[in-house]
Amino acid sequence: MIFRTRAIRLIVVAALLVVVGCGGPSAGRPVFFAVLADVQYADKPTAGRRHYRTALARLTECVDDLNLRDPIFTIQLGDITDGHRKAPDKSKADLRATLGVFNSLTMPKYHVIGNHCMVSGADTLKQELGVDKFYYDFTAPEAGGWRFVVLDGNDAGYGVIGPAQMKWFSATLAQAAKNGEKVICFCHFALLKAAAAHHRMSKPQPVLDVMDRSGCVVAWFAGHDHAGGYALREGVHHVTMKGIVEHPVKNAYAFIELHRDRIKKIGCGAEPDRDMPLGPPQEK
Repeated sequence: MIFRTRAIRLIVVAALLVVVGCGGPSAGRPVFFAVLADVQYADKPTAGRRHYRTALARLTECVDDLNLRDPIFTIQLGDITDGHRKAPDKSKADLRATLGVFNSLTMPKYHVIGNHCMVSGADTLKQELGVDKFYYDFTAPEAGGWRFVVLDGNDAGYGVIGPAQMKWFSATLAQAAKNGEKVICFCHFALLKAAAAHHRMSKPQPVLDVMDRSGCVVAWFAGHDHAGGYALREGVHHVTMKGIVEHPVKNAYAFIELHRDRIKKIGCGAEPDRDMPLGPPQEK
């Protein structure tokens, strides 16, 4: 009975992948990770384009797919829940319900903090997410020569990165450049209007200046602007992911393949595919 149940589940998931139009990573098993943004689940009615309750079902479908594909890690780009500003207990219940699904991922998983996440409170987030800081960096053994940097766009206000984090960011990129590593950054907020027409970081220029000096950043992945977007600036690919909360049927997430000369985004549901060539490394 257990094997039959699993077989039925795999058939259902396979049928779902046809519906959402997700071809998956290329043949030959390139190194790839998964990324999603703005689940924004909440136990409250739909408001405009935001389908709060159905977002949990879309996340469940996404998790089922990711567990079959087995990326080297999965990262969510913030606003995993919407929050209830006048009802902290409801905010915590929504967060726990969402993490109950997200934490069933079988590969390493990482979190970015969004502005709606903060409705639950910093202490609650640290406890529930199992983190002690909201900005950090990591590597993956399968992805030699790559470093992944997570930034907190809320630490000095809405869409503002404070001096201490900026100092850490600059030092982290300097070390990555010295190591000859390519860096991919993750933040809830996009930096460029061209990549996020409606919502983005309040003070992006200091961040852009640090990236320009480093010469090792190749991509910046963000959420927040649910419409999504893309721009190329100074050799850095700025990718804004569409919000799951606004795609109650199609879903929206992506696999990111890491190649020597390019990054490939394979979109699922409403998220488009994109081929992003990498320029030669800059001499320091």
